[in-house]
Amino acid sequence: MKQPKDVQMIVFLSLAFFLCGWWLDTAAGQDLQKVRISYSSRSNSTTVYQVALAKGFFKEEKLEAEMIQMNPRLGGLAVMNGDIEFTTTFGTTLRGIIQGLPLKFVAISVRKTDHFLISRPELKTIQDLRGKRLGVSTLFGTDQLVAEDMMQSKGLNPSAVQVVALGDAPVRVQALRAGIVEVIAMNTPYDMVLMKDGYNALAGPQDLKRALPLAGLAVKDSLLKEKPALIKRALRAVLKSHRFIFDNKQETTRIIMQWLSQPPDIASRAYELALLALSRNGEIPDAD
Repeated sequence: MKQPKDVQMIVFLSLAFFLCGWWLDTAAGQDLQKVRISYSSRSNSTTVYQVALAKGFFKEEKLEAEMIQMNPRLGGLAVMNGDIEFTTTFGTTLRGIIQGLPLKFVAISVRKTDHFLISRPELKTIQDLRGKRLGVSTLFGTDQLVAEDMMQSKGLNPSAVQVVALGDAPVRVQALRAGIVEVIAMNTPYDMVLMKDGYNALAGPQDLKRALPLAGLAVKDSLLKEKPALIKRALRAVLKSHRFIFDNKQETTRIIMQWLSQPPDIASRAYELALLALSRNGEIPDAD
């Protein structure tokens, strides 16, 4: 039979081990450096970053990443103001860089768009879009550039349609359903949901004349100079996610189902389309 002092010692040691483990976990948590990353739409374009969060790749690099949804026009400005460290929005951010914003893309996640040009059921061809309204996220954003490129490739001058800025993907989908606009350029999973409901895909990625990257990782020039180690850690986390997606269909599909609240068949198709568009190493191949 154990003596009271022995029991006390066991309790003391058990408590000591527990407190030690708690302290180590707390200290590890305190070592994480918080980074904020903006994205413009809940769609396949953000899968890389959601997988990195779900699988703990940011934490492996001692980063506590927070994903924040923002209007495409605001992502680059938020990086400039120091409100966030990174933005994944490509088209609008690139336009800002061309106009002089001191930002740089340090990686490309989605090297080419997976958008489809989706019209209301009564519109069967590209020519039927003449005089109709195109709903876009923001004026001159990636989805507008994609839609106009597809129209040109099919023989329709984009000036033949009226462009209406509506906002996020779910808003554009509802506007199409309600007849507020007649056509939108939409990527996974919304394109597949609409097609299942009888809406028409008038054009797709195969009709694009040029590769239009959809998402990347942009950072302010000053942060790139001042904290290169931070940028490298973020890049490593993102590239781990790229490799994981290519090698793990089942788990990636599960994450897509959870992130986008989609059934297995649509999530599985979203994964297949992601593989076609995703960069393997954060670069755009010369072939594109």
